[in-house]
Amino acid sequence: MSHAAHDAPEGGPETSLETGLGAGLSVLAAPVEAAVAERIARDHYGLAGTATALLGEKDSNFRLETGPGSAFFLKILTPGEDPAVSRMHGEALAHVAARAGDLPLPRLVRARDGAPDLRVTLAPGDTRTVRVTTFMPGRPHSAGPRTDGQRRGAGVLLARLQRALADFTHPAQTHDIAWDLRHAGRLRGALALFPDDGRRARLARALDAFTARIAPALPDLPHQVVHNDLGGGNILIDPDNPDRITGLIDFGDMVRTARLFDVAIAAAYQLGPDAAPLGPVLTFLRGYASVEALSPAEIALLPTAIETRMALRLLIPEWRAQRFPGRRDDLTRNAAAVWHQFASLDAMAPGAIAAGVAAAFRP
Repeated sequence: MSHAAHDAPEGGPETSLETGLGAGLSVLAAPVEAAVAERIARDHYGLAGTATALLGEKDSNFRLETGPGSAFFLKILTPGEDPAVSRMHGEALAHVAARAGDLPLPRLVRARDGAPDLRVTLAPGDTRTVRVTTFMPGRPHSAGPRTDGQRRGAGVLLARLQRALADFTHPAQTHDIAWDLRHAGRLRGALALFPDDGRRARLARALDAFTARIAPALPDLPHQVVHNDLGGGNILIDPDNPDRITGLIDFGDMVRTARLFDVAIAAAYQLGPDAAPLGPVLTFLRGYASVEALSPAEIALLPTAIETRMALRLLIPEWRAQRFPGRRDDLTRNAAAVWHQFASLDAMAPGAIAAGVAAAFRP
């Protein structure tokens, strides 16, 4: 697998928290009404149907039903997102369709003028990007039940997607996004938002480990454009056959970053809920390793990268919850599970995580 030139980390602890989180997460845009989504789909895509709102971190998302068994996904992005970044997401989908058309990814639906997305002014000073794709069937894998076949399949899917994206480039690929683990050091200011001394110290240790181990190694690690959020509600499963993955959605966090981070993020989502959380992660990693190999340096850094992602899953939502208190319950809904995972990992014998990860990549 070939990779373009490696990238050095950007920013540092001195960067402000506001800058570190970026415009996309610092803006809470008014939700778009279903009737507006239906009008956009009809006028700009020739799709007449009924729109139903779906959950989204920051965008207005809709399922657009156009007839029996026919549905599309319509996304109206937050006004805080750079239109060039939105264009990258659409072009990446088209690129993967050309490279690996059998991957279960949504297919881009072009507007009437042939564009992969469009800009729509909803009100004075409120212009947003719109993108439409096919609607992927299935239930989120986070809704359970989870199986080893599903976990292994997720690893295979990630490896194949990385291969398909290995030669993808775009002018906006290095855009600044808070969920890019390269910028974890910028979030140190958010530690002050946690009044509990123990929890604040645990998050600080995760950031310290990133700064000491990963940041110095970043320039020498393979980089490419990656999905950057494979897990949670983004992996869809056949409800009648939980081993079968029916779709991978949401390219909204896509960015050029260390390949290692893409694997770490997906692995963090596989952590089990019980006192032995590592088993599901290793099953996922064995699936990945059956298609693609990581370098020894990447394997050695993977446990630290997983903990970095876990820390971000607490730091970023808490910052947003304090900024937008009306959405606290939604924004921090995963916090209890992540704290439990931290406790379970901390209870493991020293070196057990690194040993297990290394074993998963052995032939």
